[in-house]
Amino acid sequence: MYTSFIGKKFLATWNLREGKNLSAREFFDEVLFPLFFDDERHLMHVANSPFFQSVSAKDLLSGKREPEIRRENLHQSVATKKPNASFFVGFAAENTSATTSGQMTVMPGKPVNAPVLENPLSPERQTPTILAIDPEEIYASWIGEGLAAGVGGGFYLLIDQEDLLWGIFEGWKVYRKYLMQTPNLKGRQIETWNGQWLAHWLDGGDADTLKIEPVKKVEQKTKQEHWAVPTLEWTKLVLALCRRFPGKMMTIYAYNLSQTNTTLGFLNLNLPEVYRLYELRDKIFINQPDSVLNYQEIADLEPLFSFKPACKFGLIGLRAIEPKKLREYLPQNDPKRNKDLNLSKEEYHKQFLIFKLWICAMLNKTELLELAGQLADILVNFESSGGDRGTTKEDRLSDQVRSATNLRTFADKWGEVLAKMSGLNNFPENSAETIRNTIHQAVKMPGDHFPLFVALMRFEYNYLKNQARNK
Repeated sequence: MYTSFIGKKFLATWNLREGKNLSAREFFDEVLFPLFFDDERHLMHVANSPFFQSVSAKDLLSGKREPEIRRENLHQSVATKKPNASFFVGFAAENTSATTSGQMTVMPGKPVNAPVLENPLSPERQTPTILAIDPEEIYASWIGEGLAAGVGGGFYLLIDQEDLLWGIFEGWKVYRKYLMQTPNLKGRQIETWNGQWLAHWLDGGDADTLKIEPVKKVEQKTKQEHWAVPTLEWTKLVLALCRRFPGKMMTIYAYNLSQTNTTLGFLNLNLPEVYRLYELRDKIFINQPDSVLNYQEIADLEPLFSFKPACKFGLIGLRAIEPKKLREYLPQNDPKRNKDLNLSKEEYHKQFLIFKLWICAMLNKTELLELAGQLADILVNFESSGGDRGTTKEDRLSDQVRSATNLRTFADKWGEVLAKMSGLNNFPENSAETIRNTIHQAVKMPGDHFPLFVALMRFEYNYLKNQARNK
């Protein structure tokens, strides 16, 4: 399991920084166990593990504390049983009827603590077995799982970056303190906690500046209410990573452990592409003090895709973090379904800025934003040429331009606008050249960029109309 790899990778870093040489088991006993399990309020949940089971009355007669007995039971399982998901985090179930039995095999191999048979193909070997696994791998899986960062959708991320793993580790003690100081707070949420803590830590935060507001949850079976650490939206973590590593492509491993283990596998984060949002923010809004998005407002971007569908792109980049509701404002085949943003409300104004920023980052050409603004200005002036007679031919033609869903319609309607403009004098200078340049640029665009450009033009048009109304 990759949890074991990450666990061993971190252990090597920890030993180096602390000047020690602990094995995975020793680290478990001396560092992880005291923080995670030496209290009835655990930090991590491993289904069916000794830490999830009650202690027998017979064992209590020994005079040992329950956490100590559970730890001994874990060590006993590691030493005597075939590895399974109850004590090897993320591994196969114990028997072939369980949902995770696909990780078991009938290939000839030596099960843990099994005698060597003279004939490896004998009937005795034709039963599901698990190839011999070093106990250190098992203990390392607990360390690795403790370093997973949870995001929305119930998925955990493992990141093979030494400094990030250390940052997550620094949050362990903070979580223990937070859990003990927060009444009625659900425990066993280390992965969820790690996601929140990592995003905070990446922006230079520490225990003193951390603010996590618990959310109220209701248990489905018992209907009891309790408080829980909220799950981090996956885009918040990706955006925090891009701010910390703006020039780095990063690989993550995504998975979920529940009744069935789900593996999304290794995914690349295109952090340089995502960071364009921040680069363009400074370029686009530098001279617009009333239209500046701060880091938090960009981080609060609500994505269209939840994490699992976003992974279907194969690469987590700008396209994967498309803002939710943007498609409502893209040109529609049915003109009656076209929507305009109401920029008179502050909430819609911020949404407009997010849409505008994301589209510009996708198009990756600031000159297209300038073109969109110039086209919007042309349309506003074109509509005014029709006078105050209510809805005019000019208004309808302007709407048809802004509703174009394909390049041919877009070019044809701009041609009609250009023809009507030829006999008028109240248009911005070089309007005809701007329109011709636009068509030239649109022809060169990838097909999926064209509707984004039209939407950008619509947004700029809405902005100008709103300004005119507020004068």
